[in-house]
Amino acid sequence: MIIKPSPIFGVVALAIGLSSCQSGNKESNINSDNDKDTTIYKITEFYQSSPYYQQREDGYDTSYYKVSYPVSDDSQFNALVMESLSVKDRAELEQSAEAFLADYDSYVEEANKPEFVHAWYQDIASRIILTTPRLLVVGNKLTEYSGGAHGNYAELFYNYDLQENKKLSINDVVATEKQQELIALAETRFREIEKLAPDAALTDKYFFDEGVFVLPDNFAFDRKGIIFQYNPYEIKPYADGVTRFEIPYEKLESLLTEKAKAFVAQIQNL
Repeated sequence: MIIKPSPIFGVVALAIGLSSCQSGNKESNINSDNDKDTTIYKITEFYQSSPYYQQREDGYDTSYYKVSYPVSDDSQFNALVMESLSVKDRAELEQSAEAFLADYDSYVEEANKPEFVHAWYQDIASRIILTTPRLLVVGNKLTEYSGGAHGNYAELFYNYDLQENKKLSINDVVATEKQQELIALAETRFREIEKLAPDAALTDKYFFDEGVFVLPDNFAFDRKGIIFQYNPYEIKPYADGVTRFEIPYEKLESLLTEKAKAFVAQIQNL
């Protein structure tokens, strides 16, 4: 059963343990997995929920939109984290939440059998993979459900050049004339983690067009190397999940641009 509660009902629901009918910020004094990063920050949480509750055997459920993300005293850091979330500021984050929940509310109101409507959610957890004086690397984990047989999830990486204040592409990391060498190196590593022979076809288990290996755009500088990740549905069925591999910096050294070598030098000194 779907219920749009009165304010009194909302208070009662909270009293019996329904913690999802609130919105706002929470902060914690967490810096990151890497205590040598060069920027000090806190994790703040934005949360907003639908006014419609779904009754279940053990209580109530409701649709929600939640984002946890790092904030610091550095305005550039904050702006780039927001850019990775595809918003300019907190106000736009609130607008995204309102749009998502408005779609759900309309869906409930128009449903022929609202008692069978499942609650939606969109949950984004933004984390700092590493920071140096020249580089900021952000990973955003997204889990969501907006109808259908199951939800979806992914993690997207963002690498920012702090001197130029821009997002890095793979062309900034490996020069164009060395891209094919990078792809060959990545395919070798991919086959290793997938336990594939060097001449095994990539047509049966994977979604590579005509069986030709393609490097994902989704990459991140890490402490030991560059991580590449395919999210669900990109090269495999949903049930097979995420595929990730890392190429160590020592294997990439001859392929890196001068800019990328400067990034790696700072990372290795952390």
